[in-house]
Amino acid sequence: MAFVNLSLLFGFTLLAIPIVLHLVMRQQPKQLTFPAIRFLQQRRETNRRQLQLRHWLLLLLRCLAIGMVAAALARPSVHSAQLGNWIVASALGVLLLIAGLASTLALLQQRGRLVSGLLLLATLLLAGSTAWVVRATLADDRPLLIGDDQAPVAAVLVFDTSPRMQYLWQNLTRLDEARDMADWLIRQLPPDSEVAVLDSRPFTAGFAVDLSAALRSIERLEMTGVPLPLTTVVNQAVELAASSSLVRREVYVFSDLTQPAWTDESPVALQRRLAEHNEVLLYVLDVGRDAPQNTAIGSLQLSEEVLPQSGQLTIQGDLLATGQGGTHTVELYLEQTDPTLPLIRDGQTVLPEAQLRDTQVVTLEADGRQAFQFQLHGLDVGTHQGWIELAGQDALEWDNVRYFTVKVQQALPVLVLAPPDVNTRFFTEAVAPFAFRQTGRATYECTVLQQAQLPNLVLDDYAAVCLIDPQPLTPPDWEQLAGYVRRGGGLGIFLGHNAEPAAFNVAAANDVLGGQLVRQWRSAGDLFLAPRDLNHPITAAFRDIATSVPWQQFPVHRHWVLGDLVDHARIVIPFSNNLPAVIETSLDRGRSLTMTTPISDSLRLRGRQPWNELPTGTDAWPYFVLINEMLRYLVDTAGIKLNYLAGDTAVLPNNPERHPDRYQLFTPLGQPQEALATEGRVTVRWTESPGAYRLRGYREGPVVRGFSVNLPESASQLRRIDREGLDELLGAERYHFARDRDEIVLGIGQARRGFEFYPWLVCLAALVLAMEQLFSNRFYSQVSRG
Repeated sequence: MAFVNLSLLFGFTLLAIPIVLHLVMRQQPKQLTFPAIRFLQQRRETNRRQLQLRHWLLLLLRCLAIGMVAAALARPSVHSAQLGNWIVASALGVLLLIAGLASTLALLQQRGRLVSGLLLLATLLLAGSTAWVVRATLADDRPLLIGDDQAPVAAVLVFDTSPRMQYLWQNLTRLDEARDMADWLIRQLPPDSEVAVLDSRPFTAGFAVDLSAALRSIERLEMTGVPLPLTTVVNQAVELAASSSLVRREVYVFSDLTQPAWTDESPVALQRRLAEHNEVLLYVLDVGRDAPQNTAIGSLQLSEEVLPQSGQLTIQGDLLATGQGGTHTVELYLEQTDPTLPLIRDGQTVLPEAQLRDTQVVTLEADGRQAFQFQLHGLDVGTHQGWIELAGQDALEWDNVRYFTVKVQQALPVLVLAPPDVNTRFFTEAVAPFAFRQTGRATYECTVLQQAQLPNLVLDDYAAVCLIDPQPLTPPDWEQLAGYVRRGGGLGIFLGHNAEPAAFNVAAANDVLGGQLVRQWRSAGDLFLAPRDLNHPITAAFRDIATSVPWQQFPVHRHWVLGDLVDHARIVIPFSNNLPAVIETSLDRGRSLTMTTPISDSLRLRGRQPWNELPTGTDAWPYFVLINEMLRYLVDTAGIKLNYLAGDTAVLPNNPERHPDRYQLFTPLGQPQEALATEGRVTVRWTESPGAYRLRGYREGPVVRGFSVNLPESASQLRRIDREGLDELLGAERYHFARDRDEIVLGIGQARRGFEFYPWLVCLAALVLAMEQLFSNRFYSQVSRG
């Protein structure tokens, strides 16, 4: 509890005035002589007791009136969170007063012992309860600077700078409205106050040098594509406010109260911080709209990010409505290929011209979702960037555009080596079907040669080399293959009945196989592939359908068993008996994959039982997916990702023999910067802004590459969190809520001054004075008549 005018509590010394007057002006009884003295003495004793009781009652009322006037002028105040405790204490105090008067009256009138004892016991119990409640409340008292409105404040302003704060209403974004409110709020702070500005970006902030510096920081606030949850930022703000040397500490949170901004898996840290620093006042200022209306383009799905020349690109997405629906036009734009762009001309970034390639009309229901699809074909070799755009305008414009990047390349050369009696058709038809080869849509151009030609070949001319059920190779052949892998090549080895442990266990062979051949494992037909790690690029294609892949329908009857794997090898896919089925071995810049069962000897030939039924089983689509993913991984197109979410680290493979080692990076913000290739890749870590990122370098001519960044679909969700949700996150009594300046002023007044008893005390003082006047008039009129 605190007091506005603490010195006026000395007014309680005026209680001595009615007490002194009571003692000095006590009315003396008149001396009269009457007969029947015995009856008169009894009557005299009764009158004396009544007179004494009335004097004490008047004295009590007069003392209460003076005490309440003194207390009201002192203006006592308590923290709003403690108001309930003080109301309980006041109620107990009133009951204690009533019980005390009743007990005193019973003693004066010599009531029975039982009645007097019960009233005395009730009085003692109420006195103990009142003392316990008051003591507990005072023990939890919170520091208040009541009455000192000009005391400096340590204020930490937290701004939600997520993309949703760009929602436009009455020509103001939510962030603009938060800026205006914060500007007004800072100008209301007392002199010598400290102000810190925090937003949703992950960085450490401190108090500004002065209020003007804080205002400039607010003006420079910008949207971030990777916002932190507000619970995390508020946690930092409370800790920063608590570190101030000023006694009055306050945190203001400016937010549109959309649910994703407050989503946190564990708000326990914030709740613990608020409990530790209950002297820090927390204000949540709502700048959002109750019924937002928006139409957004959801995340895009591309059929491929790297596609062959003459291939077809399919782009799928959804149109989402928040609030009312309607009919909308979705447009597809694609930039023209120009190796000379982008560049800086007269201080401005010149980009390739974009062409409208297709449109589609989509009808949405209220709060609905509707799919759309575009197709592109006939793209030239190179990197292509474009976007899907919603025609027209709405309140949230950034989610009206989604960007994409694809790479078109010529069919990659793949060398397939096998002995004369080995069938390679299962492999070549899986990765380059005849129909695709005829129409120019094949991703790979397979060259099938006999294994004996290996010493005379230049392997670096091929993106990948695959050995199908190879016969024993000479040590120089193994050295040739290992050297090809070390220079960045991809090698696939599919072991079968032609392998022999003695010839395959030389040192150079172990480097690419991943281990030594030990023996063959035979099965009764209950063995099959059993992928477990679905995060590897080879198995990622099965991640979403893991429970639907019928591997048991394609049994493996025989496979090779490898001994202990070398240090640079790991199991990608095991069999159901936990032995390795596919092994990856990394050598310098390249990699090799070893499959311990063949993909060529699946038909019964010359009385020999097939080793497996992977390519020949009914509806063998898992085999086709697996082989294509393995080859993509070997040629490194599986590692090429051209479309990212904001905040992801973009990584592009960079072959030093074909690509430059230095690029100029053009971001959506138009600020070109240098990007260097290291360890065979270009890494871009700052991808907060959505849009097209372009890399331009030079190696025997201009080289243009790029990638795209989009915000997650959750960034468009405008559903608001309600007060019950805020109460769960922050605590129902731990924060003050406001939506406009009047509510802010009211909330600050309640928080800084607490709950004042002044009006109640004035009313009670008036009531007591009225009672005193009433009782005194009746009392003295009766005395004068007596």
